[in-house]
Amino acid sequence: MTDDIDRKSRAPQTSGGANGLVLGRAFWLAAHRYIGFVAGAVFVLLGLSGSLLAFRVEIDEFLNKDLFTPTRYALGGERASVDGIIAASRAAAPEGSAPVWMHFPKGDGGYFDVIYSAREPGRTKIYQIVVDPITAAVKGARLIVDDGNHFAEPLTVLLVHLHSALLLGENGATFVGFVGLFLLFSLATGVYLWWPRNGRWRQALQIKRGASAERLTLDLHKTTGVYVLAVLAVIIFSGLYLTFSPQMIALVDFFSPVHTHHLENAKSASADGRPSIGAEAAVAAVDQLFPDGKVMSLSLPVAPEGAFVVGKRADDEVNVSEPHRLAAVDRYSGQILAIEDPHHFTAGEKFLEWQFPLHSGEAFGDLGRAVIALLGVAPALLYITGLMRWLQKRRARASGAGGRS
Repeated sequence: MTDDIDRKSRAPQTSGGANGLVLGRAFWLAAHRYIGFVAGAVFVLLGLSGSLLAFRVEIDEFLNKDLFTPTRYALGGERASVDGIIAASRAAAPEGSAPVWMHFPKGDGGYFDVIYSAREPGRTKIYQIVVDPITAAVKGARLIVDDGNHFAEPLTVLLVHLHSALLLGENGATFVGFVGLFLLFSLATGVYLWWPRNGRWRQALQIKRGASAERLTLDLHKTTGVYVLAVLAVIIFSGLYLTFSPQMIALVDFFSPVHTHHLENAKSASADGRPSIGAEAAVAAVDQLFPDGKVMSLSLPVAPEGAFVVGKRADDEVNVSEPHRLAAVDRYSGQILAIEDPHHFTAGEKFLEWQFPLHSGEAFGDLGRAVIALLGVAPALLYITGLMRWLQKRRARASGAGGRS
């Protein structure tokens, strides 16, 4: 059995307008097919890796139980000082590396991890030092990023680089971004080809019972695409933002002012012989600034004019894994240099704030992440059914040509 598109494209036409419609559908069908073959193959890889990354923290902790042995720690309770945590981590850090970032415990059984960066000729390596939140004892250390050899990285980090750049660095990230643009176009052509111009919406939205293998394949392809269309479009668009952030920010800024990301330019005043106030004092300054919520991250100054940047997530923030409520603190005076607070975001900034949690599913908690994990299989189903349909049509054409010869 052939599908409706095949029958319409072979039917005799009696008017120029009808001929134009058929030729138009044939063009969009070809565009949909060939974009799907190339960009769709990449989409399968991105989808399956994204399914795993939806629960990347849990997977990483499960695979590295020795490193992430739980330490009971009540958030807001007694803990070692942040400066003590950093000092303890230095003993396990590779020579020539410098601490640049740290994550705070997220709950009971939590841990501190201090991130060290080391530059080598032609490559950058990043290390994670895991520290007990109460005793400040180092629980373990590992290499987590090696841009010269991604296969030396933990599985979840390898998956991140596969998902975002196909393990090909900046060029790979750009390629993935353009694949996303083509995929949005492919979704649009799919909607055009599926649209029931005869008004038979019920038929267009269901799989026909007792149909032939050809019709079943077609129905699986089109109904899968239709039912996941909106979510896939959101995921692809948010992925474009994560890949082309400067361009997307500039685009959004055209419609609504975007003032975020200015903390990167916050600089501490000249030391004038003063010592650094220390990380604990910087955290205390932000605790006083934002009494609610919990501290989740701390960016450490590297250069003399660098500043501490403390991330203290508000209870109502849509971002769960990384806070957007941030404050830069002068490393010598303790003065607050700049603030980024989602409660005062413009419409454009709010729109951008939602992109990562929509992409990861964390905007809707564990249920949202589970949905993302399940939807990661949809590109593979679309690709397989699309390829099967194309092969079926090729065999049908070859059989027809053989019968006429």
